[in-house]
Formats: sequence, structure tokens, C-alpha cells
Amino acid sequence: MQTINGLVIKSGLVLGRARLVSQPSLEVASSRITSREVNRELRLLNDAVDRVADDLGQHLQALRDAGSAREILEAHLLILRDPEIASLIHEAVSNKLESAAAAVQRVFSEVAAGFQNLDNEFYAQRSADYRDVQQHLLSELIGQKKADLQDWQPDQIAVLKEPTPSQVSAFSRLKVPAYCSEQGSFTSHASILTRSLNIAAVTALPGLCGQVRDGDALILDAIDGRVIIDPDQPTLLLYDQLREKYRSQEEQEARTPGEPTRTAGGRRIHLRCNLDLLSEIDRPAKLGADGIGLYRTEFLYLGKDRLPSEELQFEIYREVAEKAAPHSVTIRSFDLGGDKLSHLIPAPQEENPYLGCRGIRFSLAQPAIFRTQIRAVLKASQFGRINLMFPMVTDLKDFLAASSIVDKCRQELDAEGTPYDAEMPLGVMIEVPSAALCADELARHCGFLSIGTNDLVQYVLAADRNNSALTPYYVTHHPAVLQLLRQTLAAGLHYGKPVSVCGEMASLPEYVPLLIGMGFTDLSVNPSSYRECRRIIQRCDAELDALFAGQSFSCGLAAIEELIYQRLKPYYHL
Repeated sequence: MQTINGLVIKSGLVLGRARLVSQPSLEVASSRITSREVNRELRLLNDAVDRVADDLGQHLQALRDAGSAREILEAHLLILRDPEIASLIHEAVSNKLESAAAAVQRVFSEVAAGFQNLDNEFYAQRSADYRDVQQHLLSELIGQKKADLQDWQPDQIAVLKEPTPSQVSAFSRLKVPAYCSEQGSFTSHASILTRSLNIAAVTALPGLCGQVRDGDALILDAIDGRVIIDPDQPTLLLYDQLREKYRSQEEQEARTPGEPTRTAGGRRIHLRCNLDLLSEIDRPAKLGADGIGLYRTEFLYLGKDRLPSEELQFEIYREVAEKAAPHSVTIRSFDLGGDKLSHLIPAPQEENPYLGCRGIRFSLAQPAIFRTQIRAVLKASQFGRINLMFPMVTDLKDFLAASSIVDKCRQELDAEGTPYDAEMPLGVMIEVPSAALCADELARHCGFLSIGTNDLVQYVLAADRNNSALTPYYVTHHPAVLQLLRQTLAAGLHYGKPVSVCGEMASLPEYVPLLIGMGFTDLSVNPSSYRECRRIIQRCDAELDALFAGQSFSCGLAAIEELIYQRLKPYYHL
């Protein structure tokens, strides 16, 4: 029996047999053609594009109700039909006499490398999408088909090096219950698809493919984040019991989605959802969530060839507000910097965009773009309960500057006779250490505070969360971070202002009892984590409250880890 620990992408417990899924190595045998072969190569290219488009179309047909999954695959279809890429490939075949396969390999590689070199998480993911389409198209061109998964058996668990979006969508079509992989990240498009399509998965498992053989008995524990190879009989029996318990809990949650979320002691916890895409807008209501605690608006700007108009934004925000009713939706003004919009507006090169002109800093530096968004949000506020939140706020000065622009937009709408909610609350993201340290002053003036733990942790600890070499330093439960969380909560309580946690911390099982014990009553989580978080909250009891009585978090990291991974474990572990 062997255990490998990794990262949970989508929770679940699956017992089965391993099936290795390899990504074929696609090598182009011949790269040069003669002028007489040009028309033949172009026909081969067009036929391959059509076959890949048909395949993507079949995937999309099977994903009618999976919003984010459809959007990712629709993006792949747009990449496949991109006229600029098509022109470059046709030119390479017609004028440079490259074979169709060689042209596809070179052009797509150059485009993908261009995105990768921008050293930006969003563009790195775009690079992965182009490589996935490239692999799909090359496999058709050189006649080397992808791994045949049609004979998949219900008890098989996919084992692979690193999943691609097209593989994950194929897993969904073939009803593959789970997969585990040697490489991967929580924010990749493959992982987003995995959660959207409800496939249990664990990734970042070092040495996995070299230690698992086809047919090996496998336990995929996507609760604690581990894979057990060739488990012994006692372990199999234990996990079989845990699986039945997990199924029972999921069935119970599905029967009572509309009941308010409460701890075992009766304390009301407002559990909301974070959303990125309009296509997922129905999920919070289906889950029984208390609204939308964070609606990110960056998708309106990224990857577009023009800035979104006021009317377009208004229609989207109105739909979000109407769908969230009777609950509220917290819209975050765009958290972007010039590095992500340089193709639309002139922006100076920044050595470190994460510490540069981004979030509210960028909005204040680009008032015309900011006013367009603010006006759209205000106009939509008459159709539901909208809260507006500003990201990357450093101190009260930032909030007052942003509030001043909101006031000017209100005056403009008054002059136009356009209705809006004059009482729409304005709040701030607490994600910069200075904002947490100034939380008392901010709480006095703001309508609400929301803690973005992803950035807060990396700024407090000076550890880039996207740099795998710094993973040991990126410690979400570091005493310095927890003291800032507690200080922010105390400021909100003092002034009677709501304080929520909307960062990734609120979606991770081991931190939910920690946050509840600290006194937070408002969490906003990923939709895929909602039910598990709700289940954990319902276990929190008076004994948990007693554990935190007088807890200052000024103790060392070892003591905090003993609290989380030993004393709190019964609350988040099956």
C-alpha cells in the first residue's frame, strides 16, 4: 500500500481501478513540401479543422447545462477558427512550403509562447488553451488519434500526467467518475471544467504515473487530498464506509437546500457564492445560497478587442441582480492593471504588476473607464440588491476617492432622470496589509468589509502565490494573517458593519471551522465547495467556540497547525 498526497480539485471519494491515460507525443515527420503539394496540404488542413470542430461541437452538445464548461470549449472553438491564425498557417503552407502539420505546430507554438512570456496567470492559461487546440488539430493531421476512451469501465479511475480541458470534457461524456494527475493547478481551465462537471479529482501528486500501473486498486480521497495505491483490506473497508457516509450526507443536503445555514449551536451563518461567469448565475439559487458574496467583473474586459460599453455592463449587472433576488449580490469593480489591458489602452511597462497600478489604483488612474462601470452598476441597482466593492484599497484615502467618483455618477444620473438605488452600500476588499491595519478607520466610513485572503496572504508574507518554489512560505494560517483577520472582524463589529471572507480560504474545508471559531458569520465560497462548507458549518458547536475563547493567535505557527490539523479535524473530516 502506498499513499501520495496532492491537491483537491473537486471533492469526492472514489474506489476503483487505475487506468493510465497517456497524451500521445505528436511528432511531425516531414516539414517541407513542394509547390505541387500545396493544394493537397490545404485540403488536409481544412478537413482536420472541420473534424476538430465537429468533435468540439459534440462535446458542447453534451454540456448543455454546464455554463463555465461550455464557455471554455467555445473559446477553443474560437481559437480553432481564429482568422488570424488561419491566415498565418495558410501563408506558411502556400508561401513557405511548410507541411500543414509543421505549420500548425510552429504557428500555434509561437502564439502560445507569446502568451506564456507575458508572465501573467490569465495569459498563461490562454497559452494552455492554444496548446490544447494545437494537440487536437495535430492528432487529426498526422493520423495519430488520441487515447481511445470509448471502452471505459464504470469502476476505472483515470491516471494521467496533466489533464487538458478537452480530456476533462471527454471524461464527462464517458461518465468517468474521477481522475488523478501528477501535475495541475486549482485555477487551470481543466480544473474549472472538473468542478463544473462534478468530477472528483486530486492533482499535483508527485511521481504518480511512475508508481501506478493499469489495473491497480486505487482509492481517490478527494476530501483529504490523497491517492492510495493497492490499499490493504482494512483501509478498503474504512473507505467503503466513509464513501457511504459521504453519499448519505450529499443526499441529505440535496433534500434541504433552502434551509438557512446554522451551526450546531444555532448561530446563523450567511453562506454565499463567488461567481466569475454569467453562465453560472443560476447555481447559487439551486444550492440555496444566501446570494452572491463576490461577483468578479474582469471577464468583461479580458480577451476582448474593445472596452465593454455602459449598456453591455448594465444588462449583465441587471441580470445578476434579478437572478440573485431576493438576496444581494456584491459586485467588485474590475481588479485589473495596465498589463492586462495594454492591447486596449496605453499603459507603461511595470516590473511587478502585482505591486503596481492595479485594482482601485488603476480605476482611479483611468476615471473614464471607471465611471462607465460605476454608472452601469448604479443603473442596475434598481433591479435588485447590489453592493459595490472596491479591490486593492490601501487606506481610507482610496475609498474616499472612489466614493467621490460614485457621487459624481449619481449626480449625472439624477440630472438625466435615471433611477438607481441611492442607498447602495459601498465596501472595500481587505487584501492589502495596510487596509487590514487601518480596518477601524475604514469600517467607520464603509458600508461593509470583505477579506480577500488570496492576495492578503501573499502580501503579508511576501510570497507569490503563483510561484511553486515559494509554496512553503505561502501559509494561509500564518499567525500574522490570522491576527489581521481578527483585527478586521473586530473593527466591523465595533461599527456594526458586515465583514465577510470571500477568498479561497473560505472554500477550503480545514479553514471553515477556524473562521467560524474566530467569529465570522459571513463566508462567500466557490459554488463547487458550497455543500461541503455548509456541512462543516452545521457541525460547528459549543465546543468549537470554547476552543477559541481567549485565542489571540500570537502563538507560534506550530501551535496554530496543531489546532487546525488535530483539534479542528473532527469538524471538517468525515
